[in-house]
Amino acid sequence: MNIEYYHKNIESLGSASRAYVEEKLKSLEKLTEVRDVHVEISQRKDGDFFMNITVRSNNGNEYRAEEKNLTINACIDIIQDELRNQIRRDTEKTRVLQRRGGRSIKKKMTIDENARF
Repeated sequence: MNIEYYHKNIESLGSASRAYVEEKLKSLEKLTEVRDVHVEISQRKDGDFFMNITVRSNNGNEYRAEEKNLTINACIDIIQDELRNQIRRDTEKTRVLQRRGGRSIKKKMTIDENARF
């Protein structure tokens, strides 16, 4: 997993915050194979942090979530939940479509009348 950080109006992201972000994003690898992660962090004039995370998986899907909150840790917690929901929804859709395909093949199969069991 390749993680790229972009900062705006922030000197740098502390090592503790960076480790927390990486820990939370690694939990997404249980759900899908993650190829790239882009993390954009900016601090607004009112002191709130704005975080935007884009996750690209090996199967070509892209998941994106953003959050505005008082702390970076709160942002990443909410974003992790949103990304998990998106990934689960997507994998469930593919499972349902595969099952439908299997059902349609079963319906189309016919048994030869001359077959002996």
